[in-house]
Amino acid sequence: MKKIPAYLVMLAAGTAMTLPAVALDLSTSGFGTVGYSRSDQPYNYQRFVDDGGTFKRDSVLGLQVDARINDQFSATLQGKVAASLKSDTTTDATISWAFLSWRPSNDWLVRAGRLRVPLYLRSESTDVGTTFDFAQLPTEVYSTSPTTDFDGLAVSKTWNTPAGEWTLDGYLGSTNTTYRTYLRDNPAAGLPGAVFSPVKVKARALVLTFQQDDNLYRLGAHDVRVRVRDGQSTPKTFPSVTIAPGISYYQVSSLMPGPGLVSVDEVHSPTYAMGADIGVGADFRLVGEYVRRNVLGVNTGANTRGAYLAVLRSVGAWTPYVSVGRLLSAPEVRDFYSKVNASRVPAFIPGAARINASQRAGADSIAPFDQTTWALGTSYRLSPTSKLKAEWTRTRTGLVSGLIDAPVGGESGNQVVNVLSLSCSFVF
Repeated sequence: MKKIPAYLVMLAAGTAMTLPAVALDLSTSGFGTVGYSRSDQPYNYQRFVDDGGTFKRDSVLGLQVDARINDQFSATLQGKVAASLKSDTTTDATISWAFLSWRPSNDWLVRAGRLRVPLYLRSESTDVGTTFDFAQLPTEVYSTSPTTDFDGLAVSKTWNTPAGEWTLDGYLGSTNTTYRTYLRDNPAAGLPGAVFSPVKVKARALVLTFQQDDNLYRLGAHDVRVRVRDGQSTPKTFPSVTIAPGISYYQVSSLMPGPGLVSVDEVHSPTYAMGADIGVGADFRLVGEYVRRNVLGVNTGANTRGAYLAVLRSVGAWTPYVSVGRLLSAPEVRDFYSKVNASRVPAFIPGAARINASQRAGADSIAPFDQTTWALGTSYRLSPTSKLKAEWTRTRTGLVSGLIDAPVGGESGNQVVNVLSLSCSFVF
């Protein structure tokens, strides 16, 4: 498991020394999902899904321990086992939550440690499938960030009004995670495959949530900065190199001849999110979210807009739903991808094959998105602690999609992927 930060251990020890000797009130709980998905395509979609079927994408098992020290102080530790973020072939045991809570009054809450930040409507419960009816939370929004777990400090203030409950959350933290890119041609290895880049993400934000009976509204502004941890920097762009009249290529690596790459050590990515889950009458619910992720000063980054809209209706133990999602990179990113992806030099140029492979790899490293997904599914409540779910999705890509591992010589654009997902979620 990931190591608990040293400052959290020190904070726990300091808290223990300042409190009178008390018997901890311990409680444990667990959650899990056994999920199977299969597509009608031979290539991988969302890392794992192909026509051979997989349990990797949706399956997870977790355990949580809560320790109540007194009316003001408590501690929470949550671990889970799921597909690794650092490899497509392994499973990792990680710590999702490890924080101390201090509630000086009913309307204030301070937490320190490893936290899950409120980026999405379901951020706090993405791993607990019994808390929502989707077989998979819409990927056009929930793939925006590689992680929502941060080590840091969060402060919440709540106001109860006649209209409902308002909560303002502020957080400051950082985390080490991994960003995955699939390259159709990997010149360094001579083979296509996934590249896992270790990154450090720093973030701070203000998030406003309004709860009115069963209706939920959320609006957040997140200031995010990302740095590659292996000493590499992020190119701001790929300069064009002219070999001869009418023949050129893009310098996608500092090892290639050219004027050199202008890079930044840290990418600034302000992100804005909004969402609502509201009842509209006759047991219908309307759920929608929108996330705008900016990447400033870099046209090789994931500058995207993602959104979905879903309609659900409860019918006894059943909750069928239909949704549509859209994920689209900024026009300048898509345009730059098209230019790099189409860049080729004639075969008579020395090293032409390697240069052309580098152009495809460079285009893939931009990782742009242009896709739309329709979903039709249902959940069935077996008991208060378990749900069965089934979903069919149809994803159509436009120019390109970074969620598809395009086959060698092929493209992720202009594809149609149908996916059937079945799962059982439970808590205990």
